[in-house]
Amino acid sequence: MKLSKFDIGAEVISILTRGMYQDPRDALREYVQNGIDAGANDITIKVRQNTVAIIDKGLGMDYKTLRKAIRVGISDKDPKKKVGFMGIGIYSSFHLCDKLVIYSHKQDNPPLKLEMNFATMRDTLKAQRQLRFEDRLDSDELIDLQTLLENCISLTDEGTLTDEDFPSIGTRVELIGLDGNFLNLLSNFASLSNYLREVVPLHFNKDKFKWAGKIETQIRKICEEHNSKFQLINLSLQVNAISENLYRPYVDSDFTNDISNEPIFKEISRDDVFLGVVWACLNSDRKKIPNRDLRGFLIKKQGFAIGNRDKTAIYFKQRTHFDRYVGEIILTNPLILPNASRSDLEYSQYSMMFLEILAKDIAPYYNQTSIKYQERELADIQISDFKDYLNNLNLKYKRDEKDAKVLVQYIVELNDKKSEVQNKDKNASLTEFQRMNFKKLMDSADV
Repeated sequence: MKLSKFDIGAEVISILTRGMYQDPRDALREYVQNGIDAGANDITIKVRQNTVAIIDKGLGMDYKTLRKAIRVGISDKDPKKKVGFMGIGIYSSFHLCDKLVIYSHKQDNPPLKLEMNFATMRDTLKAQRQLRFEDRLDSDELIDLQTLLENCISLTDEGTLTDEDFPSIGTRVELIGLDGNFLNLLSNFASLSNYLREVVPLHFNKDKFKWAGKIETQIRKICEEHNSKFQLINLSLQVNAISENLYRPYVDSDFTNDISNEPIFKEISRDDVFLGVVWACLNSDRKKIPNRDLRGFLIKKQGFAIGNRDKTAIYFKQRTHFDRYVGEIILTNPLILPNASRSDLEYSQYSMMFLEILAKDIAPYYNQTSIKYQERELADIQISDFKDYLNNLNLKYKRDEKDAKVLVQYIVELNDKKSEVQNKDKNASLTEFQRMNFKKLMDSADV
């Protein structure tokens, strides 16, 4: 069956982008993602008045590459190696701004400028809908996608711009004329920075998180042992007068008493198939992580968040221990892919393998670790209480006591307390250090 360009209506671009990028901040994530795919280690986002600029120091694009970037649903990127591969991300700001302008400069090539007039596209579609509503436009007269894009996209010819126009190697993406409905969200530094800290592959903050260096080093070590890639970038955010280098959101103050337990790592693998690695820090007491937004485990694929932490909570059955952790499940296997909106994983043999491991291995392991820690902490409290009780009992008991009833009561009470701690030891919850302390206390008792 032969088809024509009129078989694909222009409305599809509006439907796709609204459905895939429901949070306006997702568009910035997409452009950061493109920068990483271009080899950028340093990316800057600037928000000023009604304009957003995303600047990366990647390889830049030549004419052929930038021309191909216009295509819808077609990408030359290898999904096993690149973060983005759907061929739609460039249009992620379709509903956010009036115009998208991209400057790109590749080594030994002239700089280029691509301009997409989203406002004109939206106005065209809006007018078309109104005519349809009034029965003044037949379906055969609807504008097709190709014509809409041809009318609203321009790409400079090679040589039109010089190095003086855009001297830096890399790419600059500008969202011009932000929609007022989204301006407040995108110009709110706290909201935007919190979002980016969570979803982008940033470094851990070594100044504010005790275990930052150890986590980065250990994850990289495990990945290298399996010939897998763990990539991190430097991201600077400037919103009007506020500017800051961003890191992952984890800081010591997110834990009770400003300290967490040492990170616990676990490889995700089966039958010599390496899928990724988990890291998690358990709260320093038997309480939930104070920061509700960071409780539990976040899935990340190639550093970018997949859904939110609630997505993994169901595999832990009860949230009691889940909420006492802060951690990430970092998937690096190239055969596990995210869905288009990055809200979940695409169905595949390997994603199903991962979810089975999560339910049967990862969740039980971290649940049990939390349970053992809880029992040891309770044992510490019980030993401390026993020590206080013993001191009080010895104060009450006289060494020259002659009354047999008093002596028997002392022995009974002492043995009752001793049994409580020994029962904990039977459950294998006491450490050697705890056993030693308990023995010293018992030896000090005059029974």
